Amino acid sequence: MKIKLRVASIFLSTLPVLLLLNACEKVSSIPVAEEKVYNVQVRAAEKRPLRPFVEAIGTLNPYDEVTVSTEVDGILKDLKVDEGTKVSRDMLLAVIDDTDYRLETKRAEAVLEGADSRLQQLLTGARPQEIQLAKAEVNQTLADMEKRKADMERAKKLYQDKYISAQEWDSARTAYEVAVAYHKKAKENYALVVEGPRQEEIAAARAQLDQSQAALSLARQKLSKTKIFSPLAGIVRVRKVSKGELVKNGTPLFVIIQSNPIKLRFTMTERDVGKVKNGQGVSLRVDAFPEREFKGEVTTIYPSLEEKTRTLLVEALVPNPEGILKPGLFAKVILYTGQARETVVIPVTALLYEETKVKVFVEEKGHAKEKAVKVGSKYGEFMEIVEGLQGGEKVVVAGQQNLSEGGKLNVAR
Repeated sequence: MKIKLRVASIFLSTLPVLLLLNACEKVSSIPVAEEKVYNVQVRAAEKRPLRPFVEAIGTLNPYDEVTVSTEVDGILKDLKVDEGTKVSRDMLLAVIDDTDYRLETKRAEAVLEGADSRLQQLLTGARPQEIQLAKAEVNQTLADMEKRKADMERAKKLYQDKYISAQEWDSARTAYEVAVAYHKKAKENYALVVEGPRQEEIAAARAQLDQSQAALSLARQKLSKTKIFSPLAGIVRVRKVSKGELVKNGTPLFVIIQSNPIKLRFTMTERDVGKVKNGQGVSLRVDAFPEREFKGEVTTIYPSLEEKTRTLLVEALVPNPEGILKPGLFAKVILYTGQARETVVIPVTALLYEETKVKVFVEEKGHAKEKAVKVGSKYGEFMEIVEGLQGGEKVVVAGQQNLSEGGKLNVAR
């Protein structure tokens, strides 16, 4: 009996130990979770001497563009140029039939000659021969008037004595009255010849001369407009008419563009408006000549931003002596905004954007460290870092999308 009690006592005393050993065995059988490792690529932040600039997309436009139109009506007799023709200033472009305009000019010349002759006659006065003729006319009409008066008095006596009819008496009296009128006119003409023209007549003659001169000037001007000349040096962009066509005053004939220099137009964002000024240099490239860089200069900054896009329109002039830059081409524009300075840059692929914050991850002792950064200008595939990074820091450039602070990194070599 004592032996059984001792065995039971030993069993009870060892039971806690057995239970503890059993529990430890179960715990040790649970697998421990391994730390997650992120596969990434890193690149050292670089310090480079870079010149700040603004990038934009622009279009090339003619420096000047004019539509050449007719100023007179007529048949288009000849066309001297076609689309694509290079023209110089004052080069003959087209000719309108001038037959009617030449006749009009000759008529105006004849009218002017007559008006001038009339004025000169009034200014120089009558010649002695004209005075003598006028005096002779007075004497002749006086003699005729006296004869008609005697005939009338004789006819009156005969009519009273009833030797002639009333009709014959009326004829004699009428003849006398006509003779009186002719004599009066002759005396007035003689007085005018002797005294000379009145100032009113001279003024009227001068006015007629001025009017004739104006008419001749207009006729000559119309005649000159039958030949159409280029107002500028450039290239014919569009021909709107054909030879033999009837054109009216104001009919468009050609569109001529001037493309040396050529005008570059581009827009700048509201943030960059303060970085541009007149006289500033610009560089541009076009897809047609990808290996060539063209230079220009800012000439016009528009006074206000476009309301919808909040962008500012800027114009620059680019020398184009070869004529290889064509209106309508798109251009990649670089506007330099300052002098070269040493700055920290990293690949743009390293940047992570969270609302208004920009951040990157750097590798420190095999783990990820988050850093907020302030970015500056973009230089192709690189972004300027104004604050938050030092040159030489190892920045994660690939595989950072799911990273968090302290994450273990496996850096690809």
